[in-house]
Amino acid sequence: MTLTACALALAAVLTACSSSKKSSGTNGSGGSTASGPTINVGVIGSLTGAQASSSNQGATVAPAWADWINANGGIAGHPVKVYVADDKGDPSDAQAAYQSLLSHNVVAIIVSSDNEVSAFDSTAISAGLPLISGSANSTDWYTKAGMFPTPTGVLPGVNAQVAVGVKYGHATNFANLYCAEIAACAQASPILQSATKTAGIGYVGLSVSSTSPSYTAQCVLLQQKKVDYAQLNFTTAAAVKFVQSCQAQNYNPTWGSSEQAAGTPFASLSNFTMYGPAYAFPSVADAPPVNTFVSAMEKYATNSNWREGTASFTWGGLQALAKAIQDANVGSSTAVTRQDVLNGLYSFKDENLGGLLANGLTYTKGKAVGFQFNPCYFVVGMSGGKTTAPAGLTPQCPSTSG
Repeated sequence: MTLTACALALAAVLTACSSSKKSSGTNGSGGSTASGPTINVGVIGSLTGAQASSSNQGATVAPAWADWINANGGIAGHPVKVYVADDKGDPSDAQAAYQSLLSHNVVAIIVSSDNEVSAFDSTAISAGLPLISGSANSTDWYTKAGMFPTPTGVLPGVNAQVAVGVKYGHATNFANLYCAEIAACAQASPILQSATKTAGIGYVGLSVSSTSPSYTAQCVLLQQKKVDYAQLNFTTAAAVKFVQSCQAQNYNPTWGSSEQAAGTPFASLSNFTMYGPAYAFPSVADAPPVNTFVSAMEKYATNSNWREGTASFTWGGLQALAKAIQDANVGSSTAVTRQDVLNGLYSFKDENLGGLLANGLTYTKGKAVGFQFNPCYFVVGMSGGKTTAPAGLTPQCPSTSG
């Protein structure tokens, strides 16, 4: 299988892991002591529709970020205003959402969830409008110059599922439970199987339908195959039902997931232990840049759904934007432009935002970042209904992550 085909499969796997909760976005800007021209920032994600995910958390985070920024003097003396658009999980709606953001003269777009980013990214790149992730599951982030992913890369991220399973979940027989609805999900199996072979553990691949009325047969099969670590690579709502079905059969292995899926739905499960790679920071990690995020959300967020999911991805993208604008050295009385943002992003040299990101960002003008971009990750877990950060904010990298 070609690397592009692999990445397509991995993108489907990672996207499938997110929650199905919905929310509507609002524009957000707070009182500010900044006096320069306002910086308009766009945020886009699948807030409704068949592919709705925990990107609604991005719609919570972005306005709160703007309020927090403005309450602390803006960015380089400029107040910010956020506009949130819903792509509805549909390409035509994504194009309309993109156009709506253009009408507000945004200088950059944060893609809080990227289910439909390919519907408008080429247009944005041609217009010199920076697209900053957010979640970065689409292959376009890695193959198109002028796009700026911030979390762990898509290919290293899937290999990290096995690394975390072995190091933190003590897996000896790993199961990849992948979505049946998207054909590309199955194509990730060879990559995970290869990773388990390298790790010296067993592998089981099993297709799971998110609409199945019962998962008893699958649970019995996993039990018979002595799977002790089961990676839930399908929608969170269905994964909760799957776990409950297995527990009803007295089968309850250690479960695998990821930062993008961790949170409220899994917290409702009893006797549930989970580990997984966190491609963006876990909100429970006790570290200064995360504490800043938590404090800002506790004070300014109008919704309580900002822990885990795409919340930390969106915050990371927004903070990268703020850093880029600061590094562009735009005067406080001069309007910030798209080119200023691009200049700031291309000035990054191993920029990890004070440890907020697992990897140091470096972008090269005219060059796509490639599928091996950002190989390091954090670790997220759940136990006793609470989210954990087993390694804190210490990046785990392929050469040292077990």
